[in-house]
Order: sequence, then structure tokens, then C-alpha cells
Amino acid sequence: MSNGTVPVVARSLSGMQPRLRRRIALTFMATTIAACLVAAALLLSRAAEERHTIDHRALEAAKALSFGFDQEVAAVNYLLKGLSKSPALLSGDVKAFYDQLKATPVPEGSWLVLNDLERQVANTLRPYGSPLPRHVDFPNYREALERIRDRRWAVSGRMLAPLKGSIVVALSLRLDGPDGLMDGHLTIILTEVRLGTILDDQTLPAGWVKGLYDRKFQPIVADRDGHKGSDLPVPAALASRLAEAGPDSTITGTMETIDDRGIPVFVTYRHSGATNWTSVVTVPLTDLNAPVSAALWRMAGPASLLLLAGGIAAWLTARQVEQPLRTLSDQVTGAKKQVNELSGQLLALQEEERQRIARELHDSTAQHLVAANLGLAGLERTVVVTPEARSAFAEIENLLNEALRELRIFTYLLHPPNLAKDGLQATLRDFAEGFAGRTGLVARIRIPEEVDELPLELQRAILRVVQEALTNVHRHADASHVSVKARITSGRVIVRIRDDGHGMVRRDRPDGSLRLGVGVAGMQARLEQFGGSLRIRTSWSGTSLLAMVPFLRTGRARPGPRRMRMVWLSDQAEADGETLS
Repeated sequence: MSNGTVPVVARSLSGMQPRLRRRIALTFMATTIAACLVAAALLLSRAAEERHTIDHRALEAAKALSFGFDQEVAAVNYLLKGLSKSPALLSGDVKAFYDQLKATPVPEGSWLVLNDLERQVANTLRPYGSPLPRHVDFPNYREALERIRDRRWAVSGRMLAPLKGSIVVALSLRLDGPDGLMDGHLTIILTEVRLGTILDDQTLPAGWVKGLYDRKFQPIVADRDGHKGSDLPVPAALASRLAEAGPDSTITGTMETIDDRGIPVFVTYRHSGATNWTSVVTVPLTDLNAPVSAALWRMAGPASLLLLAGGIAAWLTARQVEQPLRTLSDQVTGAKKQVNELSGQLLALQEEERQRIARELHDSTAQHLVAANLGLAGLERTVVVTPEARSAFAEIENLLNEALRELRIFTYLLHPPNLAKDGLQATLRDFAEGFAGRTGLVARIRIPEEVDELPLELQRAILRVVQEALTNVHRHADASHVSVKARITSGRVIVRIRDDGHGMVRRDRPDGSLRLGVGVAGMQARLEQFGGSLRIRTSWSGTSLLAMVPFLRTGRARPGPRRMRMVWLSDQAEADGETLS
């Protein structure tokens, strides 16, 4: 029939050709991309291992520096203990003891000083009988004397030696009279030159920085690109992290921050409980990430060529196989649709399983860690605490807090194991009563049965808010009483947690604002999912947290305002800077 129309089959085949070409091209491109991804995974895996090697080397260098300084301090401690047994010192013959001090071998650049409670009695930097400084000539001398008196052995922070005009540290040993009371102390002075020698024992790549800082995080000696001195500040974030460290705590760790030049750096450190000094090694993040960056650049060129070759091959193949594949095209399309549907179902099941695991970890493991921390605090109050025990308690507490922090990062959603079975009323009551029992708080709990009618997801969110709020009361409020009340009224679910602690107003901010941690933001985010809001009122007489969520009797939360307001009850209220987390 020659009426000028195009047959339907012909039109269908002509329309199939470009689609088939695109499919073949996409298949080749997908294969090429998969090959690139496999190669990239191998290269990046190796780069990640190299990156780990770099940060491990930095951490080991910080540890080695700290151990070196600890050994130096231990050695001079033994030296001072030996000198304290000198017959000349015990008999009160200061001149003979001075001659003995002069003859005593000491580390390079160091000198010895004999002190009574008022002044230096003998100083090997000066001839015997020369005028010597009084203790009042030194800042913070009373604090130093009390430290020596209490600890019998003390390591100072950085200070300026008036007789030599250089940065030094003093290591002092208490001396007692016949009556057993302190009547002086024997001191050895270590200069930054001597400490710099220990610093030089660790050879690091160019651009890395190494330093030693005292208990107030003032630089004693540091080395940056060969420039050695005592003018290189510690990273501010590190000082903040270690500010609450106990005097006898030994802490090792890493962090990423910005140095004094505004350069992103990777910081490794070891805070010594023996000396209260902190050894620090910082690595520019560009150096740390150099293996990964290099791997990406190495992949860029070959990947581009491979993609181009794959595209050309796909185009040539499509032209040659269009005819035999036309019949199979529809079948492949149907199969592909089924595969996509199965893949979507598999991904949905996989996501549900991940959420289930996350909820179980948060609701079980996290709470066990909190309970362990509380039990540790209770145990510390009931046992005889020695310095070793106190250090062990502090270290265990730090480990528990770090484990809890890491766990909360990976388990944001809440799924209490007994919520679906027992309902929100029983779950809230059990948790609040158990929490009060472990912390010693007096708790008042009022939860109506109607809360069990709420949707299960909303019940989880409310339980999570109560858990976070009670945890903050225990950690920060210093409270003795806490109340947990819930009610459903005027189409809203209202939960109030109130304590009689010291409040949260910041002393160091003129506008009375405070810095909030991730816990408050997490509570707010959970309530916002249901159109809810969070309000916090605080003053010197305590803090009240109010969570409100609009609720319809149909069993579904309804949209509402999304806000969080901080309301100060007194403009004059001040607090000590605790963070509500």
C-alpha cells in the first residue's frame, strides 16, 4: 500500500534505535565507572593506610617526647633525693653543702639552689655568700611553696630566671627539719636549652611542630621549622579539652583544629600526670591528607581516558548490535524494572535493619555506659581514695564518657526495648525512678495513662527528651530534687522536667547567653519532627525544661511552631559556665 504513510513497525524500530544506543552507551559507561571505582577504592585504601601511618607516627612522637621529659624529671628527682641525705646538709653546714652542690654533675645548663622558707640560701650560679633573691621576688611563690609542701616533690611551670634571664622550669624537693616540718626545699633548674635537647631527640618531617607546655598550657620550649623557643602557643582547642584534666591524670589523644596562624592542623598530645606537662606534635592537615590528594590526582587522568574510551566503544558497539538486540530490548526493560524494584525493597529492608541496630545500641549500650559512670561515681565516694585510685577513677570515667559520646554519634534514633511492650507511662516512670535511685536525686514523677495513646514514634521522641534532660540535671545542675510531669491538654502533649540546681546563666557573657551542647539540639530536632517546640527557663533557683507537641486524637501529631526559647528569670543571674549537653 503506497498511500505515503510510514508502517507502525517501521516507526517503532526507528524510535528504538536511539534508545538502544543510549542504553548500550550507559551500560558501557556504567562498566567503565565501576572499573574506575574499583581502582579508586584500591588507591584510596592504600592512601588511607599511609594517612594512618602518618597520624600514628605523630602520636608516637608526642608520646616519646613526653616519656623523655618524664625520664629527665625522674632522674633529677633521684639526684635531689641523694643530695638531701648529705651529712653537710643534715648538720647545717651550708658552706660545705654549697661546695658539694658545685661539685655535683647536673644536666647541661642546669644549676642547683638551696632554699629556706624565705629566700635562696645557696645558688651554684653565684659565689657562696653573694646576695640572692627572696621568694617574694617570684610571682606565685606562695602557690609554689604550698605545692611543694603538699606533694613533697613538685615541678613548676615556665618561669623567668632572674639571675640568668632565660625561661626555665624548677624541680623542687621538700626538706624537713628535725621536728618533721618543712623548713626549706632543694631545687634544680632546667633551662629551655636542656629541654630543647630532649626535644631534638625526635626528628620530624619539615612543617611539623613539636612542643612542651606547662600545667597552664604556657610554652616551655617548642620547635617549628627549626625555630626553637618558648613563644609558640598551644592550640586553643587543645587547652580547652584538657582544662578539666585532673592533676594526676595522664591523657593521650588526637584532634583536628586551627593553629595560631589559622592553618588547619592535626594535633597529637600526651598530658603527663607525673609532671603536669603536655607534649604536643602538630601536623598540617595538608601533609596528613597528602596521600589521599595524591591518589585522587593519580586517578583523574586514567579515569578520564577510560571514560572516553568506554564512550567510544559504547557508540561503536551500539551501531553494530542494534539489529539483534531490538527484540531483546523490551525483555531487558522488563527485567531491569523488576531488578530495580527488588533493589529498592532490599535497600528499604537494609535501612530498617540499620535503624533497628542503631536504636538498640542507643537504648541499651548507651544507658549501660551512663549507669556505669554513675556507679563509678558512687563507688568513688564509698572507697578509700588514694592518688592511684583517683587517677584510675578519672581515667575510667574519661573512657566511659568517650565511649558514650561515640555511641551517641552513631545512634541518634531512639527505640527503647520496653516501650512498645509496656507503654510510655511505665517506661518513663521506670527510667526516672531508676535514674533517681542511681544518682541520689529525690524525684517526683507524674505521668498520665493517656500518653500510651500517642503514636509510637512520638513516644520514643518524648522518652528521649526526658532521658537527655535528666542526664543534664545529673551532670550539670548540682540539684537535689527533680520532677517529671506530663499531661495532654488543649490538643497538646506537654512534658515538664524541673530541678532545683544552680541554673545555666553564663557569668562571662554580658548578654546572659550560654553555650549549648548537642543534647539540647537533639531534643529540639526530635520535637520538630512532630511540629513541637522546646522551652527552657533557668535562674539561680533551678532550670525548667518544657517540651510541647501538638496532638490530635486521631493518633497523629499535627504541625505546630518550631522554636526554642531561652527565658532568663533574672537579668542579674550568673553561672559558672557549665555546658548543657
